[in-house]
Amino acid sequence: MITKSLSTFIRSSALLSLLFFSTPAGLEAQSVIGVGTVYNNSFREWTITTDDEDIIGELRMRWSFRDDWTEWDLRIGDLTATIEQKWDDDPNLWEIRCDGVVVNAKTTWPNEFNRWKLSDGSHQYNWGTRYFNDRERWFITDRGQNYYEVSMHYAGDPRDWSVTDRLPSDVSDAMKLTMIFLAIYHSSPKI
Repeated sequence: MITKSLSTFIRSSALLSLLFFSTPAGLEAQSVIGVGTVYNNSFREWTITTDDEDIIGELRMRWSFRDDWTEWDLRIGDLTATIEQKWDDDPNLWEIRCDGVVVNAKTTWPNEFNRWKLSDGSHQYNWGTRYFNDRERWFITDRGQNYYEVSMHYAGDPRDWSVTDRLPSDVSDAMKLTMIFLAIYHSSPKI
């Protein structure tokens, strides 16, 4: 009887270990739940909050001293990402690189920065706001089961954002971080 219980315990421990060590690195273990500015009078540095209170991230403008809003760096725990405007003179196309995944973000219509087409090679989403002049709530505009939303925590205040993630587990961290970045970047003043 003890041998049978020990055998069952060893098998269940081995299975648990296999599941634990086969989970890929990244944000799968936790989700981004909010984003907020570091300083009340600047939108160049952000703190990223996850549902794991021990893991906090940051989003920073790479060349803050040059007032260059076209390149950003992001870090959450061990996960890093670079966010760059593809061409210096064209704000309609961005490229996000994170954890071996590249997301291309292109405006649906030229110079209308509230609707985007996102692709990472595995998934494609339409991302944006319902109305052109209302940038407080961003969401996946495709119909279906997928849902992701980034919205201002307080109406009219672009310093704090809440994130709701109900996307399938196979959607890349790069895709989710792209959605967050586009929402806060295109809804905040450039100060």
